[in-house]
Amino acid sequence: MNILIRKLIFNEADIHLILWNDKPCFFVSELSKALDSVNKEDISVFLRYGGSAVKGVDYDVVGGAEARDLRSYLENSGIKKRFAHTMIIYFDGLRKYFNYRKTVESKDFINYLNKCKVSLEAETVASVGTAEITAPVTAPVPIPPAAPPANTKLSDNKPAAIKKREAAPNPSLDSNNSSYSEFLKHISFMEDFVDTFNKLNIPADKSVAFTKSMAKFLEDNGISTRDFLKEIKKWIV
Repeated sequence: MNILIRKLIFNEADIHLILWNDKPCFFVSELSKALDSVNKEDISVFLRYGGSAVKGVDYDVVGGAEARDLRSYLENSGIKKRFAHTMIIYFDGLRKYFNYRKTVESKDFINYLNKCKVSLEAETVASVGTAEITAPVTAPVPIPPAAPPANTKLSDNKPAAIKKREAAPNPSLDSNNSSYSEFLKHISFMEDFVDTFNKLNIPADKSVAFTKSMAKFLEDNGISTRDFLKEIKKWIV
């Protein structure tokens, strides 16, 4: 079961937006780490003793067998966490907390969520934005060849280009080491890309210019891994 909806980064801290009890929510511990202006226990104290928060509606404390299930679901989603119990906060609770603790940082965090197309007014997963940074590449659908005339051998009906390709040695069979080397190159590029992108701190006034610049760069240069990373690093502030 995959319960991860989005992985966000705020103030260089990872924040996982997950699904629990059929509702989107955050880990209180992660929010407390990301929001530098609040005390580590401020959110949990507000939820437990603030008076306006209701357990099961605004937040939940997950422990016992539920905690084991949650850890297992997180691991299935690629997230490893160790806890005997943990507190999660639903969108209703987070709205109440931000109305109570009206700081500049809380407004910045709400603006950040809006840029990520995540609305705290959402009540279901369907209304939570899940757009990725880049759209997936769709492979072209192959068109099946027309059936050969009756009494015609399939081998005789093949185009010359296909016969030539079949006769030529298959590069993928030359050496497994070559394929493995290509695989490592792609992995290395993705690690560099993620590391570089996570270091970006693009202000709002630069976000549109950044998007246009990256689109223009790819249009003019195609996908050159070294040049692409170099271009992204120009935007690090």
